[in-house]
Amino acid sequence: MRTLILALLCSLNLGIHAETLKIATGEYPPWTTESEPHHGYINQIVEQAFKLEGIEVEFHFMPWKRALEATRIGQYHASSYWGESVERQEEFYLSDVLNTEPFVFFYRKSLSSLSWQSLSDLAPYAIGATRGYTYTEAFWTMANEDKLRISVVDDDMDNLQRLVDGQIDLFPISRATGQYLLEKHFTPEQSDSIDVHPQPINTNRDYILFSRNIPGNEQNVQAFNRGLAKLQQSDKIRQLRKAILK
Repeated sequence: MRTLILALLCSLNLGIHAETLKIATGEYPPWTTESEPHHGYINQIVEQAFKLEGIEVEFHFMPWKRALEATRIGQYHASSYWGESVERQEEFYLSDVLNTEPFVFFYRKSLSSLSWQSLSDLAPYAIGATRGYTYTEAFWTMANEDKLRISVVDDDMDNLQRLVDGQIDLFPISRATGQYLLEKHFTPEQSDSIDVHPQPINTNRDYILFSRNIPGNEQNVQAFNRGLAKLQQSDKIRQLRKAILK
């Protein structure tokens, strides 16, 4: 009898680990992208961390706002990847921090020298933003109060195109992503018309968000965190970052 019970428990445990987790994600190369092997730097970390715990994952690409909502209601186990906010802490289980990356302003060189110390210094400029992104609470508060001239579109490529075309003056984006998109999708002349201000608007701490509406999903958070810790201890994350962010 004891042997039978142990066999059943082992079978149940294998069944749990055999489940393929569905991860909602979006385009934010080189961090997350459908067009690169392993779907980008962040998603490769996610894949390998889970694999170390015997769990397979599959990535589903969609607009970021949809990825967040679909994960929140339990259509997906998790979403890769997001910055921290009070609302997300309340609505999701957050993984351990898996990445930090500063957001900086890309701007048109025709502005001459851009200088700013606080967001209020940017009031004269037309600023682009991407729908669903965190940036900072102050950024969105000033936008809602019309203290900054911020216009929102659906993705980063649209914003970079508007920047190149002179429709906006500034656009906050991670340096690696902005440079990746300019090199991949714009001519050298267009890329040369854009400069990067070194002062960060913020430095995001990035997480995987896990749905609270999937039973047992807390165990998946714990499994991911264990796998992530193993990757960090093995120096694998540094190697991946060096290979992708050349």
